[in-house]
Amino acid sequence: MIQYSLYRKQFFRRHVAGLRQVTAIVAACAAVYGVLSFNKPETDAAAAPRQTAAFVAPRPGLAEQHADETLNGPGTDFPLKPFARPAMSSPLADHLSSIQTGISNMLEASNDLLVSEKKVVVGKGDTLMDLLVKKAFVPREDAYRAVQALSKVYNPRDINPGHEITVFFHKDPSIADPKFKGVRIEKDIINTVTVNRDDDGRYTVNKEEKSVHRTLNGYRGTIDSSLYVDAKAAGVPDGVILDLIKMYSWNVDFQREIHSGDAFEVMYEEYKTEDGKTVRGKGNIVYAKLTLGDNAMPFYRFEDARGDADYYDNGGRSAKKPLMKTPVDGARLSSGFGMRKHPVLGYSKMHKGVDFAAPRGTPIYAAGDGVIARLGPFSSYGNYIRIRHRAGLETAYAHMSKFKAGLHSGSRVKQGQVIGYIGTTGRSTGPHLHYEVMVNNTQVNPASVKLPTGKALKGKELKLFQNIVAETQGEFEDFGHVTAVAQNDRPAHKPEKVAHN
Repeated sequence: MIQYSLYRKQFFRRHVAGLRQVTAIVAACAAVYGVLSFNKPETDAAAAPRQTAAFVAPRPGLAEQHADETLNGPGTDFPLKPFARPAMSSPLADHLSSIQTGISNMLEASNDLLVSEKKVVVGKGDTLMDLLVKKAFVPREDAYRAVQALSKVYNPRDINPGHEITVFFHKDPSIADPKFKGVRIEKDIINTVTVNRDDDGRYTVNKEEKSVHRTLNGYRGTIDSSLYVDAKAAGVPDGVILDLIKMYSWNVDFQREIHSGDAFEVMYEEYKTEDGKTVRGKGNIVYAKLTLGDNAMPFYRFEDARGDADYYDNGGRSAKKPLMKTPVDGARLSSGFGMRKHPVLGYSKMHKGVDFAAPRGTPIYAAGDGVIARLGPFSSYGNYIRIRHRAGLETAYAHMSKFKAGLHSGSRVKQGQVIGYIGTTGRSTGPHLHYEVMVNNTQVNPASVKLPTGKALKGKELKLFQNIVAETQGEFEDFGHVTAVAQNDRPAHKPEKVAHN
């Protein structure tokens, strides 16, 4: 293995040295060709005066020195002056210029052979320092200085397993070991940071950001099985479907109010880089409509004067209500509010909440903004959370497998925030969420409780919103009456700071 490595190094040195000799010979031939062409005897005495060739030497001054020492030396029949540099064009000048360009390209190609790169992949428990020293074989001092320079604009701890990092080296034939030149890290699909080692040993950091462009995608379809299944079949991405479900969770009970034959429409933003890669997590639903029987519920995204974005119906009323109707995604209503035969105790007992059956580990959301009043094991409820939303209004969540990390009694939560996960702790026959709504400490039927509506737009904001509604409807209609279509590069209602192609 050692002999093979030495052979590769010797071969590389001979290859580069040979390439440099060839380029030197070509350069010399070009110079001689230029001189001979310039000194070719004139056969016609009446010919026009000789024109000097426009030859640009590789370094200033060499052409003049060459002319004086070679052409004006012993054996020369006539004196010559150094080459002039007239601003003129001739076939000979063009030919010599093309030769020079070819030589320059050959020299640049030889320099490229001296640059190499090594890609290393982050493993579990790896640090950037470990990667550079142990996997890329960068000298420890160079690695340390590179990491220190990088730390000014990027936290080296942000690298994750599977992250690929590119390390650059300069291979000098006169030196056995390659010289570390820098490292490049792609922070995400848009942003890249590079550390370069300069010739004087200093390290500089460069940040690059790819430009992205905005597209609008629109879909419509009929619900035969469920909103999730049929929207996915139509081509709507998973993330968009989940956002769509959350948007309507304040107004629709997905277990009891969705039926075969209902319909959906959705239009959402998508951002892509110049090379066609989709930027995940960027882009919003700008319009959606669920038609449940004869009841059509359209919502439009609107950003108010304070910069807060929300969804509103045609009349400018917020889609959000004080409480969500369904605080868990994809669940099945397994037991309603009221008298029932208890599945464990075996006798009829008042069921003071509703049960949502779902796989263990399914996220549970806070039904509204509020403060956690109680968190922990509680009697037959198992793992239990109670949230106080406002004076006299509370919600409770029971039988959780575990709580969201970082939460405790007194924590403030936002509507739609994950607070725990489906489980079967306490008196339970299977994984499900027991959900209660309490008004003045009394459990009430979540489906029948009357709560105030959310925010309503007024005045100038309402007028601006109505203009956006008309514009958005026109955009969606431009897609035509097909199940799934896409439309590119339409400006946003309030454009984000991105570069458009």
